[in-house]
This record gives sequence, structure tokens and C-alpha cells, in this order.
Amino acid sequence: MSHFINSIYIIWYRELLRFWRNKMRVLTGFSFPLLWLLIFGNGISASLSLPIPGVKFVQFLFPGIIAQYLIFTGMFSAISILQDREFGFLKEILVSPISRTAIALGKILGGATTSSLQVLPILFLGPLVGVNLTVKMILLLIPAIILLAIALSSIGVAITARMKSLDAGQYIFQFLAFPLVMLSGAVFPLHNLPVWLNLLTKINPISYAVDILRKIVFENSNLPPQAIESLSPTINGHVVAIHHELLIVVLFSSVMIFFASRAFHKA
Repeated sequence: MSHFINSIYIIWYRELLRFWRNKMRVLTGFSFPLLWLLIFGNGISASLSLPIPGVKFVQFLFPGIIAQYLIFTGMFSAISILQDREFGFLKEILVSPISRTAIALGKILGGATTSSLQVLPILFLGPLVGVNLTVKMILLLIPAIILLAIALSSIGVAITARMKSLDAGQYIFQFLAFPLVMLSGAVFPLHNLPVWLNLLTKINPISYAVDILRKIVFENSNLPPQAIESLSPTINGHVVAIHHELLIVVLFSSVMIFFASRAFHKA
């Protein structure tokens, strides 16, 4: 067991070192959500109103930006697997005594950690768009962010474990990331959608993760619960409770970790 945990730690630590040594990635990564929130969010706020009095679109967008950035950074973190394959490192660890499950878990946790670290500074942009930060809110958001990051990193690892081409991996992630973002409620509310589009948002597990973040952010607002729930996903006309949403995200994360581990065993 100690060898298994040690192996996970080594792979995880290597991912962190790779991230930290890429200073440009650290610096430029933060600029994307900043520009998206301040320019896109405020620009749309000027012309679009939400069905909730007192809530600006940019405030609605704030938790969505967190989820959106996690989707891109979490999934794209698995590109390191293709880079390792290209430079021969992956071949070396696959033939080593290290368990392939440990390799998969190390990669997943490494990707989840680096994407979470990139997202956490976004929390402090909240006051710029009228979102009041509290210690309780931050303490609730952090585990929700980590849970979503693990799920998204697992998707990336499951896809790249058996891929050979770096270019193909980037194209596939771009193809997957766009619908995951657009069908999650991160960018626009989920109410009054066409039936077919509404169905797609319900089967997208990221929708429930986004709503968890949004409920935490709006918890300390003066909005009535009914107003906040009007933005939430519904099933058979009933608003999905936050503990059910957590269960959905945990189950989704567990399934993706399983598939990622299986993919490495077949690599």
C-alpha cells in the first residue's frame, strides 16, 4: 500500500513541478477568466437582464467562469500524457513496477490540483463584480472546485491514455469542452430553453456542478430561495436539491476515475 501511495505522490508531484516551472502558463492562465468576466460579463450585463431582480448578468456569470475555466484547465492538463508519450517518459513508467492505476490516479490528482490552483485566484475577483466574499463561501467553494476538477481531469486522462497524437488530443478536447460549457448553465440561464436543448442540459453532469457553485455564491445574498432556485436545473418540474447535485457529481467523478484507470491498463 505504501508503494502504491508513493507512486501516486511521485506522479502528482511531477505534474505540480511541471506546472510551476512554466511561469508563462501560470501568469497567462489567470488573464483569460479576468478578461472574460470583466469585458464579456460587463458587456452582456449592459444589454441582458436576468429574471431575478437585483442580480446582474456578470454576477450570474461569476460561478460559471469558475466552472468554465475548470473545464478547460482540467481536461487540457491531460495533454501532459501525450507529451510524456512523445518524449518517451510514458513508456518508461509503463514498463516500471509502478501500478498503472497509480499512474492514472497521479495524473488525475496532478491535473486536478493544478487546475484548482489556477482557479482559486478567480474567487478574489468577486468583489469587482458585486459578489461579496465570505470565509464560509470560500471554504464551501474550495471542495466543490476540487471535486469538479477531479471529474474533468479524469475525463482528460481517460481520453489521452490510449491516444498517440498530441494534435488529435487538442482537437478532441476543444470539441468536448465547448458543449460541456454551453450546456451547463455556465454562460446562460437554463430556463425557457427549447425541449431538445433542455434535455441536453439535464444529462450534462457539469450542469449540476455549476449549480452547486452558483448556490454557494448566492447563499449569502439577500435573494429569496425561490429566486435562486429559478436558475437551477429541474427534473420532472422539481428543482434538484444541492445534496442530490453533489451525489451526481461524486458518482460522475467516480465513473470517470474508473474509466481513466481502465484506459491506462489498456495503454
